[in-house]
Amino acid sequence: MKRIVLLLASFILVIVRSSANKYVVSNQRVTFHEGYLRCLQYGLEPAEILSESDEEEIETVLKPLREIGFGEGFWIFASNLVNKTNYYWLNSKLPLFYSLFSTGQPDNADQKENCLEIYQISTGVFGWNDCPCESKIKFICQRKKRDISSCNETNMESNGIP
Repeated sequence: MKRIVLLLASFILVIVRSSANKYVVSNQRVTFHEGYLRCLQYGLEPAEILSESDEEEIETVLKPLREIGFGEGFWIFASNLVNKTNYYWLNSKLPLFYSLFSTGQPDNADQKENCLEIYQISTGVFGWNDCPCESKIKFICQRKKRDISSCNETNMESNGIP
């Protein structure tokens, strides 16, 4: 019971109905790495934006929050901490195939900006920015995707289908 209360107290649950992902937006301000760990602790995955449709889903979730500008962004879990040149999603280890960086970004200001946020530049207009991983901002998690291939194989084998 305490865990359920804690979970509800820790998150503003904003769920988008879609065929791909369901996103959860936290109202807590934490560092990049703390946000990553909290997603995992809650049984979720850190948010990754792999396509334009993912971007549109996240924007749909964030628009009603009406939080605008730097410092009001949300961690999306890609960084360039490994090689300082290319960004990779922490959970899937995939490089950025899709991105929506704001004009002039990423700029690695003061050589300290290695983690990505999504923020609302102006009402309804979103962009990505690199910022220091130690910054404390809100974060986005996503529900885990099911691996239906292994489920299907298991179900088929248990039903006598080779």
